[in-house]
Amino acid sequence: MTHFKIENRISKCLVALCSLLLFLAITCEQAKARSLFDGMSNLERAGETLAEELAENKLLNGKRIAVLEFEPHGNSAPSMLGKRIAEYVGLALVKDEKRTWTVVERLELARLHNEMSEHKEHSVDYNEWMRRHLSADVLILGSYVLSGKKLRITAKAVDPVNGSTIASATVSRRTDTEIKQLSRTRKPATDFAREVEDITATLTGRENYRRTGQQSQVKLFKLAGGNRINFKQGMMPVFNPGDEMGFSVRPPMNSKLYILNYDPAAEHGQAILLYPIPLMDVQTFNKQRTSFFPAIISQGVSFYKVEEPFGRMLFKIIGIDSSVSMDLSESLKEEDGYYWLDSNNLSSFIEALSSLPDNAWWSEDIEFWIEP
Repeated sequence: MTHFKIENRISKCLVALCSLLLFLAITCEQAKARSLFDGMSNLERAGETLAEELAENKLLNGKRIAVLEFEPHGNSAPSMLGKRIAEYVGLALVKDEKRTWTVVERLELARLHNEMSEHKEHSVDYNEWMRRHLSADVLILGSYVLSGKKLRITAKAVDPVNGSTIASATVSRRTDTEIKQLSRTRKPATDFAREVEDITATLTGRENYRRTGQQSQVKLFKLAGGNRINFKQGMMPVFNPGDEMGFSVRPPMNSKLYILNYDPAAEHGQAILLYPIPLMDVQTFNKQRTSFFPAIISQGVSFYKVEEPFGRMLFKIIGIDSSVSMDLSESLKEEDGYYWLDSNNLSSFIEALSSLPDNAWWSEDIEFWIEP
C-alpha cells in the first residue's frame, strides 16, 4: 500500500511538472511571437515600460508633458542613444489611449531650439532653455548607463518650477544591434541637423494612423542584380560605398511629398530636397499606393549610388494632405538644380509646418549607416 502511495505521488508530481513545463513553453512562445510580430524593437519596448511606470500612479493626468533628451551617465559617451530613448518614451505616452495628458510635439521642440539658436544664447543650457520656454507642467528626463551586455535607463518626471521629482522609473535591457549601433553614433553635429531631426509628426498625426492600421510605410532596400533586397525586422540598414539603394513610400493619405536627404554629422548644416526638384510639377501620391524612389522621379534610374562620407545618414519624408494649398519648396533656396534647406530658411520651413493641423501632415525618417 505504501509503495502504491509513493508511486502515485511521484506520478502526480511528474504530471504537475509536465504541466508547468508546458505552460512555460507556451508563455515563452507567446512572448517570442509578440517580439517577432509586434513591430517593436527592444529599445522601443523599454520606452513603453518607462512610460507605463511613470504614469501608473496617475501623477501625469491632466498635465502638459515635455520629454527631453536622456543623458549618458558614468563612462557612457554622448550618442544618438539618449535621443532615441526620449523619442520612444514620448511615443509610448502618446500611444496610451486612456491618457488625459498631452505631449509636447517634437516639432515644437525644434521650433524652440531654432529660436534659441537665432537669439545666439548658446551659453544657455538646452534643457534649461526648454524648462523656461515650453510652458510644460511636467518634464520627463533621464539618464542611461551602457555596461557590457546591459543597458540601464532611469527616467524622472520633474516639476519644472521647483525641480522636484514626482515620479521615477528604471528599466534594464540587454544590448542588441540597434542599441549598439546608436551608442556608437554621434549626435547631430550642428543646431541645424538637430532641429531638422525634430521636424516630425511622430507624436501627432502619424500616431492616429498607427492606431487605425493605416500608418505610412516607408521601406529601404538594397539592389543587387536588379533585385530589391529588403532589410529584415530588427536589422540595422548598413551600406558600403558602391552599393545601390532605394526606398518605397506608401502614404497613409493622399499626399504631396517632400523628401530631404542630409548628413547629421556634417559640420555645414544643410539638406538637399530629392523630391520635388525645380521645374517638376508636384504630383499627388495616392493613399496606400506604393511608389519607388528614385525610379518615380527619373525614368530609367532605379537606384541611388551609395558614396561616402561614412556614418549615419537620413532621408526625411514629409507628406502633406493633397487638399492643402501649401508648397514647402517655396521657402527653400534653389541651387545646382535642386532645392536646399539650410539655417537661413529653416525657420520659415518649420513655421509653415507648424501652421498645419495635426491630421493634415505626416512624416517618416529613414536612417541608415554607410560603413567601409
